[in-house]
Amino acid sequence: MMTMDSVMMKNKNKKLQVNINRELAGEAEDVIEELGLTPTAVINALYREIVATGRIPLNLTLTPEQRTELHIRQLSKDKPEVEIKTNKDFEEFFDDED
Repeated sequence: MMTMDSVMMKNKNKKLQVNINRELAGEAEDVIEELGLTPTAVINALYREIVATGRIPLNLTLTPEQRTELHIRQLSKDKPEVEIKTNKDFEEFFDDED
């Protein structure tokens, strides 16, 4: 017979639910994915580091090249797919004045 205590002992994970701005979450998840991680892995690593050091760390970063590539992908997310051959084509593609 399973008791409530035995059920609780089997599952040592705690479900964490937070409210976060959707746009911010999407942008953060892009960075997390680029680093090859998942949101769950990042939160677990964050909690482990807090326990180990007694402080809140914020040291996971992309290289400048990765940040540039990510920024370009975010800017082009809602843009149509076009072939860019010249600098002028590039500037026109990212020009917000339609």
